[in-house]
Amino acid sequence: MKTADSAEQARLLRNWRAERDSSALYAALAQLERDPRLRAVYLELAGSERRHADFWEVRLRALGCPVPAFHPSGRIRVLILLARHLGIGFIAPSVLAREMKERDDYAGQEDALSAGLPSEEHGHAAALRGRDQGGLGNNLRAAVLGANDGLASNFCLMMGVAGAQVSASIVLLTGIAGLLGGACSMALGEWLSVTNARELALSQLDREIGSLEPDPTHSSVASAGDALSAAGVSFLLFALGALVPLLPFCILPAGLRIAGTITLSAAALFVLGLATSLFNGRSAWYSGLRQTAFGAAAALITWLAGRAFGALSGGA
Repeated sequence: MKTADSAEQARLLRNWRAERDSSALYAALAQLERDPRLRAVYLELAGSERRHADFWEVRLRALGCPVPAFHPSGRIRVLILLARHLGIGFIAPSVLAREMKERDDYAGQEDALSAGLPSEEHGHAAALRGRDQGGLGNNLRAAVLGANDGLASNFCLMMGVAGAQVSASIVLLTGIAGLLGGACSMALGEWLSVTNARELALSQLDREIGSLEPDPTHSSVASAGDALSAAGVSFLLFALGALVPLLPFCILPAGLRIAGTITLSAAALFVLGLATSLFNGRSAWYSGLRQTAFGAAAALITWLAGRAFGALSGGA
């Protein structure tokens, strides 16, 4: 019975903290928002989330559970900091993901369903979707994914070669080739993608009879982006990620290079996982550990493949 009561208290406390966090976030966004209409929306959302928190607080007190002093979670403090320095649009996708997660969390809770909380959280998400300011947040997600591609691919490549028991210089050369080859490939792919999108937009534009060239400044063409800029950003992000497993081979003694590469790459994977938690609604620890686990598993597979190849070629 005590175990059941403890589980119920933990659930209520978890819901209460989540709603207080959301209320604090919207109140902070209302202070940062310059548009009076949008400021009113954030204030309304903050009040709604506070009422949800009061609902859980009443239930906590009914169980005789003390309600702790509220302090915003680390995730909320980071989101507010990002909004303050980079703009509300920067975190808009993260806030939307948070609302959808709260809706899903309530779907299996009878008291939340009876109080209509899931539908209200869904309404909050609908209100947030009206803001067309997610470009910066989408760019950040793309940056995280680009860096992760470079890190994971070069880490696995170097571990595969290292598994074959070759010299450190060959592993280092492999890493450099992987960085340059991968970054160039990503840049080329991005350049082709944007160029083809622009050419498609140009081909579909209406133009005056007798005019051979459509207007390249048309909004549908401009929205495709700049091919060279997109290629440069793609190259840089991939290269930054691919540089991580290379660094230990450049600065550490020979006996520590492999261990250093594994340690630094695992740490970088965890940090990138933490960054993704801002967008996917998952906990920071879950996202970080998941990213690290999958990256480490991929590196282990390539290391084992390299080890097997080295054994077979040595036997030949």
